[in-house]
Amino acid sequence: MKRILLAVALGSLSLPALAAEDLLDVYRNALDSDPVFQQAQAQLRTAEEALPQARALRLPEIGVDAAAKRNYQDTNIVNGPEADDSYNSLTYGVQLSQPLFRYSDFQQLDVAKANVAQAKARFASAEQSLMTRAAERYFGVLDAQVALAAARAQLKAIQRQLEQARERFDVGLIARTDVEEAKARYDTARASVIQAEDDLESARAQLREVIGKPPGELARVRSGVDLSAPQPADEDAWRQRAEEQNWELTAARQASKAAMENVDVARGGHYPQVDAVASYGGSHTDGGVTSGATYDGSDNQELAAGIEVTVPLYTGGATSSRVREAQSQYTEARASLEEVRRSVTRNAADAYRGVQTALERVQALAQSRVSTKTALEATQAGFEVGTRTIVDVLDAQQNVFEAERNYQQARHAYLLNTLRLQQAAGVLSEDDLASINRLLSANAAPYVSEDAITPGENSAE
Repeated sequence: MKRILLAVALGSLSLPALAAEDLLDVYRNALDSDPVFQQAQAQLRTAEEALPQARALRLPEIGVDAAAKRNYQDTNIVNGPEADDSYNSLTYGVQLSQPLFRYSDFQQLDVAKANVAQAKARFASAEQSLMTRAAERYFGVLDAQVALAAARAQLKAIQRQLEQARERFDVGLIARTDVEEAKARYDTARASVIQAEDDLESARAQLREVIGKPPGELARVRSGVDLSAPQPADEDAWRQRAEEQNWELTAARQASKAAMENVDVARGGHYPQVDAVASYGGSHTDGGVTSGATYDGSDNQELAAGIEVTVPLYTGGATSSRVREAQSQYTEARASLEEVRRSVTRNAADAYRGVQTALERVQALAQSRVSTKTALEATQAGFEVGTRTIVDVLDAQQNVFEAERNYQQARHAYLLNTLRLQQAAGVLSEDDLASINRLLSANAAPYVSEDAITPGENSAE
């Protein structure tokens, strides 16, 4: 009797450590290559220019003008002499204006500060998002590798089961239907392998989007890794931390502050403007005509200084309209802030439960790996004595491979959820990636082996 022996292992052939990329490698490549993050960098630099522009509104403006001309003058006085002359003229001037009171312009600095603070918060959020996105793409490839390894191992196991079924049918030990059932399962398994191969290529393409180059061999999660519950083990504490430190919420607060300051900017349209002004200028000519007679030229200089006051008396209602517009935008920003606050705290709670659920799932699936193997051995024994069918054996084999695949993917999900929790709380950093990176190894045990189920020899009844 032939007996099918179970031997499920964790991973495919391992490559030398130097040949594998780890999570930190992927993240650092993404820092230089990810177009989404590069947009965030450019947006921050753009926003930071608002500060010098706002400060410039408080500083003096100095202008210089000059003109050199060739003039022709012809004067004909009624009942008087006629004279004409051609001459050169030069004019020049310097103007200085120093704002003393421009309420709207001065308030622009507060608006700019809030906008820059908002941009910095959004950039910090984008940096954290890049960390989680890189990790998601990284573990997405590992998930796809697990699924493909399981599909290939299952295909090979079914192929061996089909070969054995044909041998047993040839000697009259089983019915034709068992062979056909094994053949149907084999065809389905082939389709699953094809789909898994396509899914892996898709996952690798998604990772390439982030790092800007084809990914190499990736380091895998080591076996025997100790997975622990998040600390503090309190959902409300993580909600509170998110409300205080989440970068998206910080950005929304600054957006609301900027909108509030913009109301004052709009109100400033009702106020007078006061400027200190000064000018100096002069002119020179080497000829000219006056009172019907030519002269040899002239030199003139003028210096002036004073205060200019501009009072808006009526603007057709435009200023009042701008105030109402700014007030509505502030109301909108406050509502958006509340929306973000609720979303952030909910996401923190979801992420906390996600870590807890993933941890419990890993523990349950670790037990499932053992129980499905035991069930397969029992089913195989029943098949050999005729109490179980080949369908039962194939189902039991499938359960083993699914348990192994689900276990590996659950470990990946746990690690991802820990990063998402840190991001939701606003405290995710490269150190957190480094902590996970220490759990990875290019020499980690293989995923589901293609030789997961191998036949052995025994006497047939």
